[in-house]
Amino acid sequence: MFLPRSVKVKRSADEDKSCTAKRNRLSSGGSSLEESTEFQDGKSAETATSTSKCNSNEVVQHTEPVAVPSDLGVPDASSGEDKGNTAEESSSEEPVKSFSKSQRWAEPGEPVCVVCGRYGEYICDKTDEDVCSLECKAKHLLQMQEKEEKLKSAHLAKGESQEESHLLNTAYFYKDHSFILSLQDEQVENLKLQLGIAIQGQQVPRPIIEFEHCGFPETLNSNLKNSGYEVPTPIQMQMIPVGLLGRDIVASADTGSGKTAAFLLPVIMKVLNETETPSALILAPTRELAIQIERQAKELMAGLPNMRTVLLVGGLPLPPQLHRLKQSVKVIIATPGRLLEILRQSSVQLHGIKIVVVDEDKKLFKPPVLVFVDCKLGADLLSDAVHKITGLQCTSMHSEKSQVERTAILQGLLQEKYEVIVSTGVLGRGLDLVNVKLVVNFDMPSSMDEYVHQVGRAGRLGHSGTAITFINNNGKKLFWDVVKRVKPTGTILPPQLLNSPYLHDQKRREQQRLKQLENSLVTGDNIMDIIRKHDKNNSQR
Repeated sequence: MFLPRSVKVKRSADEDKSCTAKRNRLSSGGSSLEESTEFQDGKSAETATSTSKCNSNEVVQHTEPVAVPSDLGVPDASSGEDKGNTAEESSSEEPVKSFSKSQRWAEPGEPVCVVCGRYGEYICDKTDEDVCSLECKAKHLLQMQEKEEKLKSAHLAKGESQEESHLLNTAYFYKDHSFILSLQDEQVENLKLQLGIAIQGQQVPRPIIEFEHCGFPETLNSNLKNSGYEVPTPIQMQMIPVGLLGRDIVASADTGSGKTAAFLLPVIMKVLNETETPSALILAPTRELAIQIERQAKELMAGLPNMRTVLLVGGLPLPPQLHRLKQSVKVIIATPGRLLEILRQSSVQLHGIKIVVVDEDKKLFKPPVLVFVDCKLGADLLSDAVHKITGLQCTSMHSEKSQVERTAILQGLLQEKYEVIVSTGVLGRGLDLVNVKLVVNFDMPSSMDEYVHQVGRAGRLGHSGTAITFINNNGKKLFWDVVKRVKPTGTILPPQLLNSPYLHDQKRREQQRLKQLENSLVTGDNIMDIIRKHDKNNSQR
């Protein structure tokens, strides 16, 4: 364990040299260890310690009388009748303190515990440091162990970082892994068939089986695991090696199949050693999708040197985006509208782009588009804004239009003269607008009945169509009704709507109403309870 400070005699290096050999004496009554030490300062003392400087593996179980110089702060053992008492016997009168809270605070000039700062009454036998209790000794040894482990890990990390740095500074070239090359052509074709991988093209590389087959830097492999990518999905198996070779790709897969990581990994490896910025461009049709792509890109790029991204999307302030562009970003993630706006200002140069990704080749805008708003002024203002910003042929439709104007607008809609019509609810009922493929509810209708009629303007008479609805807290009373109506279609609903407290409150109230309704129904199980309740009410009257 450790010794009370009163019997701990520290020797200098010169004093250690005078340490004589020790002898173990064994007798029938037990064993004892004697140690004689000579001090060069002319003072001599015989002392027994739990650990010897000469042989640290020997343990003292019985101590001999001790004479300690007066400068160690111990009363003179040669005076009085107690001259034969040992220091260990006197110290054993008070047991070793188990907890630091039992120890007093150190006075000026006294030794201080290296853990808690209280009086360092004892000395740790393993580290020779001052401690105040068994608790602090244990903590001190744990701290020393952690320091040793950190030093070891630092040495290992230094070696790994040198290897990683060499890999990052070396140009990357993809080649098939030895395991992939060892597969027979028949095995590869069976694998594609089982995974539903269909390809077209010349000299298409074989799909990978694991991410380790790509030869990524260890940092990137670690980021993949931290992001939850244990094994590649089918689209990733085939698309990643093609992208790493720098081939042009048109890929199609279901939502949630891992397409984003499938194109981000080739993008990262392509621009990792590029010095010219920006080096990569990723286009997404919507702000929400662009934000999602950037979030995933940052997860995969974490820890890689000089890998910065910039998000260029509408609906967010432009100046911060322009400022970010000047920070030597490697990858631009943008929506087409905001990117065109910045290009017109000559705020970015794209001549250094080495790789381009266009996410989601699907076109939602199919004129003519019918946009619904809730007021006449809103229809006029939005119509003018759409025409001014996009240059599309656009007009408004509402109750203040004369019959002649209404007829002309409807004819223009059928003849595809107008690409966008912004209307109030006057076009929401009674008309079969067969050529309308897209309906936008810019303002959420005030009732579900009106909502159903408006979105029903798209895809009439068996044709397919798309409806997009913008919803905010102004339509909060319809949150639950909208979710019940739209969710069965497989539409991905925004988390802001699904997590809304208004929605959960409406859902809870509906469940309570249904429960009350079930209780009010007469069945064979509850008919007797209803009769008794009825009789009880009549008797109370």
